[in-house]
Amino acid sequence: MIEMTSLFAGVLSRASSTVINIGASIWVMDPAVQTVANTIPVPDYVLDEVRSIPGVKYAVPLYSGAALLKLLDGTFQAANVIGLDDTSLFGRPKLISGKMEDIFAENAFIAIKDSEFYKLKGANIGTEFELNDHRGVIVGLAHVASSGLFGVPTLYTTYYRTLQYIPTTGFTISYVLVEPKTPADVANIKRQVAAAGYLALTKD
Repeated sequence: MIEMTSLFAGVLSRASSTVINIGASIWVMDPAVQTVANTIPVPDYVLDEVRSIPGVKYAVPLYSGAALLKLLDGTFQAANVIGLDDTSLFGRPKLISGKMEDIFAENAFIAIKDSEFYKLKGANIGTEFELNDHRGVIVGLAHVASSGLFGVPTLYTTYYRTLQYIPTTGFTISYVLVEPKTPADVANIKRQVAAAGYLALTKD
């Protein structure tokens, strides 16, 4: 009983890793989203609409999606890519080595040193790879509170770079991350987002 309960708790924690690691108070998404890993992009105007809601301190876009990397030895490796807001870098991981400002350099990515990091085959600062015919360079190594569920390495970069490198649908924002001015504003933000046809959920 203890083993199965522990296994279940571990699956829940890893399935929630994106929410845990990014740490936003409110996540705005398409109502059809069932798990944080399976995103349904929302139109860009949703970001502006959420920013205009009374009680919103700030709102930023987030990209979360899968990519296929071609490593230096010619092998391919699936990866999860997180695109952070270019202005604030809200949700950035804690660096082990490298400088966070290097994420703005050309082709720059930050690799998460977790249990799946070895699949990048000895990657370090300066290691290059290919993503959809684009050159990528690891400029930093970082760690996060929770590893992902699906057994693939994780890379962080800027939101704008994900749009350049990774094929997308007509809509590009995976989630709008919101910080309310006060806890009392959460209920109103949820109502206003629902009235616009979208879903706002707190981190919990």
